[in-house]
Amino acid sequence: MSKRTYYNGSFIQRTRQVLGVADGLPSDKISALTYDKKGLLFVGTDKGLAKFEKGKVTLIDLGLPPDKAAINMLFVDGDNALWAASGGKLFYIKNKNVKEVAKFSSPAVQMAQGSDGALWLLTRDVLYKAEPGSFDFERYIDTQGQGTSIALKGLKDIFVGSKKSGLLGLIGKRPHFAELFEQFTGLLSNRVNCVSFDSVGYVWVGTDKGVNVYDGKGHWLSAKEVGVLPKGDIRAMAFADDGSRWFATGTGLVLLKDGSIKYYGFKRWVPSINVTAVAVSPDGTVAGGTDAGLSIIFQETMTLEDKAAHYQKTLEKYHVRKDGFVTVRFLDRPGDMDSGYVEVSDNDGTWTAMYLVSQVYRYATTGEKAALANARKSYKALKKLAYITGIPGFTARAIRYPGEVGFGNGDPEWHLDAKGECEWKCETSSDEMVGNFYGLSVFYDLAANEKEKAEITEIIRAVMDHILENDYKLVDFDGLPTTWANWDPADINHNDHWFAERGQNALEMLSMLKVAHHMTGDEKYDKVYKSMISDHRYLMNAMHYKLEDYHSSHIDDELAMLSISPLLKYEKDPMIRSYLLMGLEHHWQYERVERAPLWSAIYGSLTGKHCDIELAAESLELLPLDLIHYPTYNSHREDLEWIVASEEFWMPPQLKEPLPYDEKPTNKYDANPFRADCDIKISEVINEDGSVETKVEAIEHPHGGERRAEDGTVFLHPYWMARYYELLGD
Repeated sequence: MSKRTYYNGSFIQRTRQVLGVADGLPSDKISALTYDKKGLLFVGTDKGLAKFEKGKVTLIDLGLPPDKAAINMLFVDGDNALWAASGGKLFYIKNKNVKEVAKFSSPAVQMAQGSDGALWLLTRDVLYKAEPGSFDFERYIDTQGQGTSIALKGLKDIFVGSKKSGLLGLIGKRPHFAELFEQFTGLLSNRVNCVSFDSVGYVWVGTDKGVNVYDGKGHWLSAKEVGVLPKGDIRAMAFADDGSRWFATGTGLVLLKDGSIKYYGFKRWVPSINVTAVAVSPDGTVAGGTDAGLSIIFQETMTLEDKAAHYQKTLEKYHVRKDGFVTVRFLDRPGDMDSGYVEVSDNDGTWTAMYLVSQVYRYATTGEKAALANARKSYKALKKLAYITGIPGFTARAIRYPGEVGFGNGDPEWHLDAKGECEWKCETSSDEMVGNFYGLSVFYDLAANEKEKAEITEIIRAVMDHILENDYKLVDFDGLPTTWANWDPADINHNDHWFAERGQNALEMLSMLKVAHHMTGDEKYDKVYKSMISDHRYLMNAMHYKLEDYHSSHIDDELAMLSISPLLKYEKDPMIRSYLLMGLEHHWQYERVERAPLWSAIYGSLTGKHCDIELAAESLELLPLDLIHYPTYNSHREDLEWIVASEEFWMPPQLKEPLPYDEKPTNKYDANPFRADCDIKISEVINEDGSVETKVEAIEHPHGGERRAEDGTVFLHPYWMARYYELLGD
């Protein structure tokens, strides 16, 4: 069978930076934004005006006291001059010169410029016009319903949005406004927050109930007819030259591009759900203003290999502990990677083993010596776990040293090693055995030298002998079997307490025995392997090892994929393989909805079948460069489909399909990808006018949310595996 290699090519990668008072802005409450033609960003707040250029915030002094310096409008004209309004005062700013040029009886709302150079200015109550080259704004016509926005095409093809009177169209020899109400047209709501012509000449209307597209005469479209058009409270919008359209909404930023919609929400992309303003620069950079700060979303062109290099660099800088253990980083300051420390986790061995595998596949694909050095360092960490307990064949879960969190706290599961240098954690589970056997087998096959192969063989032999000598269990420091490391047929097949593990643990035992036989050549392990099949039906268990559990047990999904990988690589008997492949195929078909890159890489490498590698590549593309576990809010979205069957397993309702990787909560492959929200508190606030406002707050965790950063193994493991097996090209 020929290789099916997918070449992903380059793509747009977005990152974001949040700015606030601590970075020099006058206030965190952003009221207006605009870019000039050179890409300089101007930021209006409730306490003054600033500009952001080359990574630096600079204040612009309008000569107003801070408590009376609120900016309610910004506009850049055809000469690249900035116009700013504070209340009814209008300022003209060019070449660092600031000049107050006009004062109006009500606050200025928005400006526009005609094809002849004339300037139009809308206040809450009146539309004004200044002839080309003049600062003299003359009253043109009164407006109704409190003006909010203006759109201009040509000389005076004008539409005005209003809070109470819908969309106003300027018509007639003697100009007057025609009121386009929702009651008599296709307009979604009489509250129009923003309006704009696009380059085609259609009018885009943002209301508190969604977006309308209007031909300017009698034809209206909205999400009722074109499902991709944004819904909800549209506060502002900005159009880019490439056809993309950005919307500031009451629940985050929304991008409409290439016929599809993307959500850039709280808190990964914007610091508050209340986005008040949006602007797009000539190079595609997007600024979103909120009531809790400014978010700037940058874009660059990358390849997956570029992205792998980024994660590799970040991981080596922030996620490697003493001995070579790799796991998440806890941050002392939310969002600040330079603060904090690497976690002593409950599964140091498993997470490090998965990183080890990523480096082995990287080395086997590229020949890079740095990858081999990384792999060897992580292998030594697993080796230390295997021997630190002093119990032959009993591997520790984790190791911690003096000065690390928790050392010496008296936890009964932690024990001082024989030399008194460190503590090791017991209660070792099946998770650690699966992770270690998986990681060591890949290293053994593709990267280990003869000395290392001999060492690995003895580690695997000792573990397997310990399990066999203790009735297929791991026996702990206290002489008792650990809670979860149980592969005993008497329990797995005949004790209903272990029903959920019947297929899973049978698969694990077959896999570990096959690895042991592969490395040692000892027929003892093959004999037990065959006995498990013939006498204890473990192969039958494995042919349907995945229980359909409404996607509730994701750790078992991961353990099964890591178990079946070496088992199918080493098992050559076509009849036995046929049973295992039944189990894998069922598991794959059930899990492919997750679009998880690791599942695609494992399934494709073992079967040679189509493995949704394009979707896996898309997920790798969308995975944020910043892997901080930001609080996430999506449940407000009307486009989501929910299932409630998960409640049978004591789980809350969850999504029918996971969200894209840049919209959903950050997680490893053992966590639930079907969540819409995480680490947030939602409440409703009744305003003075009687309106109800949804308030979303982040829940503070000492080791969660913005204080937790995932390591790049979530990308590196599936990426380099897919590269090695030529599922992905470079």
